[in-house]
Amino acid sequence: MKSRLKTPEFSLVPGEGFEPSVEDPKSSALPLGHPGASSTLASVRVTSDGARSFSPSMKALVLVGLLAVTAACGAYQFPGQTPPAGDAHVSGTVRSVPCAPVEQAGSTCSGRPVPKLEVDYLRGSTIVGRTVTDGKGAYSVELPAGEYTVKLNTYMRIISGPTKLSLGPDTQTVADYVVDNGIRVPEPQPAST
Repeated sequence: MKSRLKTPEFSLVPGEGFEPSVEDPKSSALPLGHPGASSTLASVRVTSDGARSFSPSMKALVLVGLLAVTAACGAYQFPGQTPPAGDAHVSGTVRSVPCAPVEQAGSTCSGRPVPKLEVDYLRGSTIVGRTVTDGKGAYSVELPAGEYTVKLNTYMRIISGPTKLSLGPDTQTVADYVVDNGIRVPEPQPAST
């Protein structure tokens, strides 16, 4: 035959509290918001219908905390809001020449696109921004306003295009580059006798 143990049921009645702990008579084991409990900013009140609500001081504390976290983060942007002023947009293409070892007279080749080429933007020796060209040799990057040295990560020499950029806030700059890919026709060797 099994015996069943009954556990007592407890309920919180507004206005009633708990006794101090036997081990530490100085401790307060009163529920938060109880008139006999010590004053605290983070208090919860029990209303007459048994629902819990935050005290005005707790609401203010939560609001201040949320504002502090939002301000500290600084990166949050509300939907529909424009991004903060200051960033510059740089885009362009990178092409290589010559197009073939031997180009015919009147050739209209303006260069071949250079795909997967890394373009770095430096301040001193520190890389501040980086982008890579797509399959058509095009690239695009957002950078903070300022002065930059542009470095193409390749063995090819820059024939045309800016190696220094001065970018203002909220500007759009197009910087196209033409690089020498080194394709050359071998020079005819003298016949040996």
